[in-house]
Amino acid sequence: MALKPDRSIETTEITLVCNDVIVKGAVLVYGTGATTSASGAGVYTPGAAEFAANSSGRIPAGLSLANFVNIDQTRQKRNFHKDEQIVGEKAPLLRRGWVITDQIAAVTVAAGDTAYLGASGLLTNSSANSAPKVGQFATKKDADGYAKVHINLPQV
Repeated sequence: MALKPDRSIETTEITLVCNDVIVKGAVLVYGTGATTSASGAGVYTPGAAEFAANSSGRIPAGLSLANFVNIDQTRQKRNFHKDEQIVGEKAPLLRRGWVITDQIAAVTVAAGDTAYLGASGLLTNSSANSAPKVGQFATKKDADGYAKVHINLPQV
């Protein structure tokens, strides 16, 4: 599990596709490849949100509200009960709201700490390597490693 069911969703975005296998609760960034974003007349061509192993210099697109899996759909069906999306589909991304997640780096967080994008899409309270701010922690981690975090990304 990466997100608990308790959450408040104020703003989402579903205009970007995700081409990576990820777990919900991870923060995705805007794609950087030449074919990942539309411009001019191509505004209806979706851009891409991707998983970034290194967050330095990357712009967060949002917190994934779905698991992305790469399965052979002729042999296996997606599990809608686990919020599964297939790699290459549009990604439901949380831009503003709060969630309870365990996608937090191995750091000690406290209520009120600023949440930054860390390595591998994890949240952290360290702004090392000019990590972009994504929100604020509302609680410390519980015994299972979950914490409530408010996501507040600017409109782009």
